[in-house]
Amino acid sequence: MLHRLAMLATAAPRRILAAVTLVMIGAAVFGLPVIDHLSAGGFEDPNSESARASELLADTFHQSDQQLVITVTTPQGATSSSARAAALGIVEKLRASPHVLSVTSLWTEPATASSGLLSKDGKTGLIVANLAGGEDTAQKYAQKYADELADEVAVGHSGVVVRAGGGAMIYAQVNDQTVRDLLRMELIAIPLSFVVLVWAFGGLLAALLPVTVGVLAILGSLSVLRLITYAADVSIYALNLTMAMGLALAIDYTLLIISRYREEVAAGTTRDEAIVRTVSTAGRTVLYSSMTVALSMAALALFPMYYLRSFAYAGIATVAFAAASAIIVAPAAIALLGDRLDALDFRRFLRRVLRRPKPGQRPLEQFFWYRSSKIVLRYRIPIGLAAVALLLLLGAPFLHARWGYPDDRVLPASASSRQVGDMLRSDFTDDNAKSIQVVIPEAAGLTPDQLGQYAAALSKVDGVLDVSAPQGTYTDGRAVGPLTRPRALPVAAPFSP
Repeated sequence: MLHRLAMLATAAPRRILAAVTLVMIGAAVFGLPVIDHLSAGGFEDPNSESARASELLADTFHQSDQQLVITVTTPQGATSSSARAAALGIVEKLRASPHVLSVTSLWTEPATASSGLLSKDGKTGLIVANLAGGEDTAQKYAQKYADELADEVAVGHSGVVVRAGGGAMIYAQVNDQTVRDLLRMELIAIPLSFVVLVWAFGGLLAALLPVTVGVLAILGSLSVLRLITYAADVSIYALNLTMAMGLALAIDYTLLIISRYREEVAAGTTRDEAIVRTVSTAGRTVLYSSMTVALSMAALALFPMYYLRSFAYAGIATVAFAAASAIIVAPAAIALLGDRLDALDFRRFLRRVLRRPKPGQRPLEQFFWYRSSKIVLRYRIPIGLAAVALLLLLGAPFLHARWGYPDDRVLPASASSRQVGDMLRSDFTDDNAKSIQVVIPEAAGLTPDQLGQYAAALSKVDGVLDVSAPQGTYTDGRAVGPLTRPRALPVAAPFSP
């Protein structure tokens, strides 16, 4: 197969590159919009107890874990007329939306159930909306409502500050931040990589080959991810892996192809024969390497969380397109360029400027890597022990790793959901990130007294501060008052431990 591909590359390089160009354009048109179809979640096993409880809450109580939490702040206080007017306008607009399951706020709940919705200083009140749909749908509506409500309040209620946060908003802003970070990374990584490639490959045209292969691998992987989104959820974090692996594998595989081709030409082989031998030898190495990487990434598809499965999708697709491009596109480009592959050699220009002579052919024994490999072979045991000791030293901090999910604190301080999260943690009496919801699936035959007895028993469990149930609030097995937590109070950040 590799021999036939090499013969095709030498016989019809123009047709191959023309076809690849059309494929690249189609992949760009179809694949680039995948960003709008990716989600920031996927950290939870859909078959876990907590996931089943969330599904029961949504189906039975119309309470989603996709919440939009809005803070309304005024210097005069959350109970002032300006804050109340702005808040009731927001509540009315949210309740009128078909994508909102329920709305709870400081201004619409009874006083006995709304204490957790007022900040300690009394200047900020909360509005909590449970949004319909999953992670992908809810985050889009959260962003839409946040933008609309902020504009309306800014125009009609001076002095009132509205911020949007909550689980759905965190998902939306994490997606936006991921896209911006990826763009920033590529704007830095690609130019720097290209400079190194120009020096390593010995020419601008040769350096463009791995960049082209990388772009093909990335666009092809994005197209595959777009196809998968029609049948399954895909994490936004798959883009990070696609970008990093696409560029890295493209450089690795293309450098191997070009280096092997130059060795054959230097040995006196004709150009076409050099391409055939290169693909038959280095191409086989690329093929086995890509299969190894793909099989390693495939293990992630066994996990139930689509966050991990997305890495399998992205990794397998990226390495497949990178290998195929290196074996097919690179030889065709080499065949078409011929001797022009080494044209525009920046190193020749630099040598003329510095008045340095052209380096001649050096014996293999004079190269640094040859000498270093001989030293390693001579002192393999002490050098091996030193390498292992260095790796253990570098890995020692990992012993103190603290595990947990990322939450709004992964976002910059300028993000509204980060600001809302900081306010919930510091300015409100209820530490919502430490609260959980308990759902009883088969409660039809239970009496109110039995529910109260269960809540009282639950409040005696070590680590439980209090339990809010329909019959009231319980602490240490005793009823201490009426229900103090409204039914839609945000009980946890979506990624918090």
